[in-house]
Amino acid sequence: MRQTRRATGFLLLLLAALSLLSGACKRHEGPEAMFRVTPAHTGRDRGPAIQGELLWRHRLNGWIVTTPAVAGGLVYAGDSIGKTFYALDVDSGDRVWSYPTEGAVLSSPLVTGEQVMFGSVDHFFYSLNRKTGELNWRFETGNNVTSSPVCDKDRVYVGSHDHSLYALSLKEGTEVWKFETGNLIAASPALYRGRVYIGSWDGCFYALDAETGKEAWRFGKIEDAKIGSSAALEDGKAYFGATDGYLYCVGAETGDLKWKYQTNLWVDSSPALDKGVVVVGSVDRHLYCLDRDTGEIKWKFPGLGPILCSPFIYNDLVYTGGERGQLVALRLRDGEKVWEYDTGRSIKASPVLKDGRLYFCSYDHHVYAFK
Repeated sequence: MRQTRRATGFLLLLLAALSLLSGACKRHEGPEAMFRVTPAHTGRDRGPAIQGELLWRHRLNGWIVTTPAVAGGLVYAGDSIGKTFYALDVDSGDRVWSYPTEGAVLSSPLVTGEQVMFGSVDHFFYSLNRKTGELNWRFETGNNVTSSPVCDKDRVYVGSHDHSLYALSLKEGTEVWKFETGNLIAASPALYRGRVYIGSWDGCFYALDAETGKEAWRFGKIEDAKIGSSAALEDGKAYFGATDGYLYCVGAETGDLKWKYQTNLWVDSSPALDKGVVVVGSVDRHLYCLDRDTGEIKWKFPGLGPILCSPFIYNDLVYTGGERGQLVALRLRDGEKVWEYDTGRSIKASPVLKDGRLYFCSYDHHVYAFK
């Protein structure tokens, strides 16, 4: 009897501890799905192979430049003319819910345990219940919000055309700090080793302390250039493009220039990192694959038109689209094309590959899913 009571008491203590742990997890949300996959924006993933078979496509009420986020059986994306944010069923593409805004949704969504967040050109940054689409909170900035957010367990970070980067409370949406640059912010901030990294149209690239917003260092000013490319960070280096046509590699700790590679036109595309290479598109109509340590070119792929789309690396293939409307899959090792799908309209948003499926959006007003 005494042993039974001890066992029962131990079980009750264990259940209480698990309950407290569960409550702690609910109180502190972390990122689940976002632009470029990780807070450091590496732009890669692995999983079952894609066969290239169209599963569904769903028409929204305008051209789409948001990169979709996929989590919990839903695909999240916003549109332009319709001024609406959508949650679609991952298997059928059917609309589960939608939320109207007062402006086009050009910001790619961020999904956490309870929320889905995005910005709009109505100047607001929104947090919705990810399951129902009900408004949790919204935060008003001084101008359009086209930047895609990133978060840690306590704060969400997002840029605005009012020249500021904001750190907001993840739970209430209240301002924790803001950092002002010399021009608008269109890029998505990246998180890496306790710092926030962001480029601005003022031609500077900034590293800020994530806790306080205090500037650690800045790279630039790059003469007559804007930075709209979202940085990718790994192995102590940050990679980003600028409208002067260069892809830059700088040290994440100090901002010292490691190397830069010149394309022939703007680099607004955000780079993807894997297997010792960095892959990025240029408005000069080429996708480039470079050595991450030296900046030496491995290969380049033409024929997609100007590339604003950010490439995505999945297994041993890199997926990207261009202004001519084709989405292609290329071998990462040599750039040879293995698959193509033509939407007939521009593809500006990055594709997303998750659990053996490919999702992307087009100017033809459709969200696509392939398996």
